[in-house]
Amino acid sequence: MADKQVQDSTTLKNAAGQTIEIERIGPQGQILNDQLHGTMYEASRIGTLFFAASQAATAVSVALTTTYTGLCLYNPVGNNRDLIVRAVAFKPSIAIVALTVVGLLGGYVSTGGVTAHTTPLVYGTAIWPCNLGSTAVPTALVDSAATIVAPKVIMPFCGTSLAAGALQDGSDYVRMDGAVILQPGAYVAVYALTAVTGIGSIIWEEVYR
Repeated sequence: MADKQVQDSTTLKNAAGQTIEIERIGPQGQILNDQLHGTMYEASRIGTLFFAASQAATAVSVALTTTYTGLCLYNPVGNNRDLIVRAVAFKPSIAIVALTVVGLLGGYVSTGGVTAHTTPLVYGTAIWPCNLGSTAVPTALVDSAATIVAPKVIMPFCGTSLAAGALQDGSDYVRMDGAVILQPGAYVAVYALTAVTGIGSIIWEEVYR
């Protein structure tokens, strides 16, 4: 189809025969939908988007040990909301002395994937709504130390190629785009193959089930 001038549309009908108003059509007949703000803007604006971050350098436990330290996001059993993981980040604070991989681990147990909250993080100190100034309070629980059940590696997102130089490969900030959903009883946490110390952060959205 040849390009033509962008123009306002007439009314269009969908498959069910309902008339809908389309504001603009592009030169190839496509519907134009400008994104004025970022993809997380609306969730942040209405108070359903939250973040938790280490407020001091924290040692991430090695591999898939169930005595976990680092940064763990948990959806408690009985919650009426799912947690949508939107982004995860981690940055080492000291030189990494061995080859390693950093990523995301997670697990689910219907009776509760986190069985002991050894060091819970506090709302207003390490947990906030992404809309700073909002009074929204999350239903999720976040820990810097916890006992977790049946952890599995979900994905790696950075690592080191040279132990002494601690050079990082890949991104240390990963957008999840809603790929990981935590139902009640599920959790995710920062993963490290070998001992790593640094600052982690998780951004999540809470939606009614």
